[in-house]
Amino acid sequence: MSNPISLKVDTSIKGIILLTLPISMAKLIPELNYLFNAAFLGHIGSKELALAGITGVYYLIFSAIGYGLNNALLSIMSRRAGEDSRNEIFSSLWHGLILGLGLAAIFVVFTWATVHPVMRWAGVEAGGAKMAGTFLNIRICGLFFLYSLQMQNAFLISLQKTKYLILIAIIQSITNLLLDYSMIFGHFGFPALGFNGAAYASVISEIIGLLTVVAIIYSLDVKKRFNIIPDFAVKLKTIKLVFTQGFPLMSQLAISTGAWWVFFILVSRNYTYEEQAISQTMRNLFGLGGVFSWAFGSSANTIISNLIGQGRQEEIFAIIKKMMLLSVAGMTVLVIVLNLYPNLFLGLFGQSGDFVNAGMGTLRIVSTAMIILCVGVIWLNAVVATGKTNIVFWIEFLGIASYLIYVWIVIEEMKWSLEAAWMSEWIYWVMLFLPSYFYLKYGNWRAALKY
Repeated sequence: MSNPISLKVDTSIKGIILLTLPISMAKLIPELNYLFNAAFLGHIGSKELALAGITGVYYLIFSAIGYGLNNALLSIMSRRAGEDSRNEIFSSLWHGLILGLGLAAIFVVFTWATVHPVMRWAGVEAGGAKMAGTFLNIRICGLFFLYSLQMQNAFLISLQKTKYLILIAIIQSITNLLLDYSMIFGHFGFPALGFNGAAYASVISEIIGLLTVVAIIYSLDVKKRFNIIPDFAVKLKTIKLVFTQGFPLMSQLAISTGAWWVFFILVSRNYTYEEQAISQTMRNLFGLGGVFSWAFGSSANTIISNLIGQGRQEEIFAIIKKMMLLSVAGMTVLVIVLNLYPNLFLGLFGQSGDFVNAGMGTLRIVSTAMIILCVGVIWLNAVVATGKTNIVFWIEFLGIASYLIYVWIVIEEMKWSLEAAWMSEWIYWVMLFLPSYFYLKYGNWRAALKY
């Protein structure tokens, strides 16, 4: 057998960019799905656009749980790559898939059983709750395919074959765009399904994305090219490791996304339909812009985990600084364009001209938060890479507690403006950055790095 491809990371600026840009494309997939759905639904009416906000964040809670498990899995696989423990990379993926599909089944059954009363509890009026419940009963089935897609993307990232993520992103996004247009409005022989058409389109696009990544991994011939022998045996020790590393991250992301859902509930109770629709567009903007920041976070997780596997911990802070500068520079360009030409984004949603003017102040607040996100997400993922996921949980807990206290006072008690409500994102990301920085700078994370 020929010498297998090296799995050691390239920590140069070029290497970081080549690793991160394809990850950005992969993370763009769900955000583009949300944006397409919202843009098309906005042409139906403000009520549909507002409901897209609360249903989208509900689904996001469960997709975030999968993302937490995926983050832990990526850290483990990247560590194994740095150690050159090649067969354990695939074994980690296999056990992650077992856990992920089991969780997806639980969440689907939970949603089918409880979604309508949950929507009513959240303050959605009876007609809207029925619409939202029917939508989510369809949409939640996508978890099976989303979790599987995320984890196999992480496998490609750990092998540093991120260029294939671009192909997956393009295929899935085009599928979602075409199906959204066809199934919401009834084109190309499809029935006009309206609000529910967006749910069907998203699930089908996730199936197509999954089939694409499976085909790519099969075509890579990992046994020959990477000297990885797939082993489908179920090992309790590996399941325990993946779950132990993943549980704090799953809990952290579920709670943080749940806190965002609380934010949208409070918005739905205290602001007009137009202001709710503005918040939905801001969610799309924050998610879309954050794609690149989160991609740098995943790269930080991958690179630092790989370096730790090689025993090169002394290089970590230089890598963080390099990645932070790249991320902030790129985001600053996007923020400047958004603020100079706000109609480019706010005009996508088919609302009146007054809608663009009403959303300007909130746009400026959210675009500032996107800069803060660039810094916080890299430092937080650097802590994830150390394997100290319990510390990550408590950092997140502090951030969420600060966030919830702020939004409750500002929205529910003080009844301040929507702009003030969205300043909660400043609070949240600052409170994630500071503990992460001080822990890596002064904490005992260097002890017991092996797992």
